[in-house]
Amino acid sequence: MHSMSKRYRRSLITAGAIMGVMLLAGCSGAAGAGNSAAPDGEAAAFPNGDIRFVIPYSAGGPTDVTARALAPCLGDALDTNVIAENITGGSGSVGLQDMISKPADGQTLAIVSPGMVALSPIANGLDYSREDVSSVGVISYSYSPMVLVVGEDSPYSSGEEFFAAAEEAPATLTVGVSGASTPQAIELQRLADEYNVEVIVVPFDGSAGAITALLGGHVDSVFVNDQEDVVQRIGSGDFTALAVSSPERQAHLPDTPTLVELGYDDLTLAVTIYALAAPAGMPDDVVATLSDALEECLSNPETVSAIGENYILPEYQTGEEFDGFLSEAEKVYTRILGS
Repeated sequence: MHSMSKRYRRSLITAGAIMGVMLLAGCSGAAGAGNSAAPDGEAAAFPNGDIRFVIPYSAGGPTDVTARALAPCLGDALDTNVIAENITGGSGSVGLQDMISKPADGQTLAIVSPGMVALSPIANGLDYSREDVSSVGVISYSYSPMVLVVGEDSPYSSGEEFFAAAEEAPATLTVGVSGASTPQAIELQRLADEYNVEVIVVPFDGSAGAITALLGGHVDSVFVNDQEDVVQRIGSGDFTALAVSSPERQAHLPDTPTLVELGYDDLTLAVTIYALAAPAGMPDDVVATLSDALEECLSNPETVSAIGENYILPEYQTGEEFDGFLSEAEKVYTRILGS
């Protein structure tokens, strides 16, 4: 791996995004074409049978945990079965392609993030955009940061030591991430481009794969969601936290500096926000029904506890509000990566 050219190493970062955007963005026309109207102009009943809830990453990671915590409550709220299904591959692209290819009738949903919707099209210069996805509402919007961690046997006990080693020996330290087209992968690309600190980015199909690789000693570090299992491993000593991507330190990791504190002033984009989405073109009444069900679930104590109380906003945010965030994210990513 260390012998790979710089160009090829960097291509790893965005390779999965080519499929990722085709999934997220490319099939709205197909989705719209698949809609079936009820006879005599009558609106079709919703829901009409089981609802598929696509999880574009593998089991065990934060995307999977969040979606599976939400699915039972959505089923209760909609009086139907909401069946969560992991469809993995291509940094989320295979699962999201599956969703977008289905009729825009609300019977197929997915959990999405800004990285999937706003970043991938810009990173690859493709003719797809967030307009090809219907945003229903925000599931968790906590700006939960990414955390750079190493294993208990690592020679690095601080962010300063890790990045000093990366500067001294460019492209030798490996950093696992949850996908090639994720915000954290792009932040590591920016680390090389803007700060001349180059690591080898190793994309996995979700955070669970990256964490398993670190536990097995197959990567030097991981840059993954600041999620409960990671925090628990930091507390137990299995992992050492070197840095977080948030603008300020996290209350539960008070001794872990931010990337900004370590001298990387602009590396604050790697955050986690999840939303419920469907193929573009859903009828307004179906969007409203789904949004109402989501809002109800995000006030359900059992669901909130399963997702994590710290990751739920005090006030529900609609799909329109999520689209507003995506619009701002597009501006930032376009400035960084070019249109």
